Amino acid sequence: MRFNTFLRWLALAILLLAGCDEAPPPDLSKQVVATSPAAPLTLTFWHTQTGAAAASLNALANDFHRAYPKITVRAQSYDSESDLLRRGIAALAENKPPDLIIASHRMIAEFARKDALASLDSLLNDPAIGLTDADRSDLFPSILEAGRLADLQNQMYAFPFDARAVVMYYNADLLKSAKVDVPPRTWDQFGTAARSTTKGNVRGWAMVPNAAVFYAFLFSRGGSALNEMQTQVQFNGAAGMQTLQLISALSKGDAAYVADNTESAYGDFSQGKTALLFGTTDDLLPISDLIVRTNASLQWGVTNIPQNDPSHPVTAIYGARVAIFRTSNERERAAWLFARWLAAPEQAARWSRTTLAVPVRISAYPLLANNLPASLPLQRLRDGFGNTLPIGRAMPSVKDAALIDVAIVEMWTAVANGTDPTAALNRATQRVNRLLGQMP
Repeated sequence: MRFNTFLRWLALAILLLAGCDEAPPPDLSKQVVATSPAAPLTLTFWHTQTGAAAASLNALANDFHRAYPKITVRAQSYDSESDLLRRGIAALAENKPPDLIIASHRMIAEFARKDALASLDSLLNDPAIGLTDADRSDLFPSILEAGRLADLQNQMYAFPFDARAVVMYYNADLLKSAKVDVPPRTWDQFGTAARSTTKGNVRGWAMVPNAAVFYAFLFSRGGSALNEMQTQVQFNGAAGMQTLQLISALSKGDAAYVADNTESAYGDFSQGKTALLFGTTDDLLPISDLIVRTNASLQWGVTNIPQNDPSHPVTAIYGARVAIFRTSNERERAAWLFARWLAAPEQAARWSRTTLAVPVRISAYPLLANNLPASLPLQRLRDGFGNTLPIGRAMPSVKDAALIDVAIVEMWTAVANGTDPTAALNRATQRVNRLLGQMP
């Protein structure tokens, strides 16, 4: 899978900024209708989407009913995931859970640990309604396996719906002026680029300490945040130490600095005050908008993060997933039909047009945008992208994952502010191992 398809998705953000309308719904008569329930039934479906995204989900639910007339899906939106969790726990106490939810991997893990969710393994492998080999190979690399929970016998509880990935934004003008690789593909090239572009009031790397970004750094260097069962720290290995040493060296040399906040980092990048910035694909729209308004002539790009092995890129992914509650066999199978239908190429493309999320199906990319206008900035920066779609790895989903994130951010910030990397790493390791129950 080449990055030109990924580029088409990225260019979609610019197309939407230009006011392009969403394409019409697909011809449902061309979609294969799998085994439906014997009698009509109504599924309840909870999510936290708002605005255009919520409207899109309602439209998708209505179109699913057209394809599967015996199944009606009623969507209910909640203000936040904490609200969804609170209401879900109350519904479980009354034995009236929803049939399925769209939520983050970590939220789904909370319900799975309460034994409230159906394992998806049997549904995935069902000969009548499961995924075919072609379906599996068409999914974004590794996104399916990211739905397994290591602490629950590695069972599948979260089915992909959309994806967000950690990426690198770069100022092509500054990199070219410094006569360095555009964009940097390896960590050595990145360090050189950050130092070489630091001059006057320009700094190489605007840092926004973020756990997801740090996990991506680990993955790109062949490391992991936790062990396979998520019971013990692994970010204290070579990948973690090398990352912190780079942060320390670039900070001490004034080639990297901690931005006051995300908006400040966006501003510095758009004004040409920094050459390199890490974020996620969610950042594309606000960064694009800011550049269009403040520095439209800026040559910039977005690409995969630097790697130890650029020919096999790896990054951190997150996003919305579908989980099915334990009810009855008939209701669970009907809910699975909806989950699988949502992830079909046509529906994945429709959702991406609305939300700019990365489609979970590779075959959805050509449905998004074709014949990009030559005036689009991303068209001019096509050569700055790599040749392969990155492998996506999930962030930790253990019970105290949010507290682990905090420890990671504080470790990064401390090193950027002058703390010795070894001392900061040891402190964070002890802190996280205590959270995991490995230390008194």
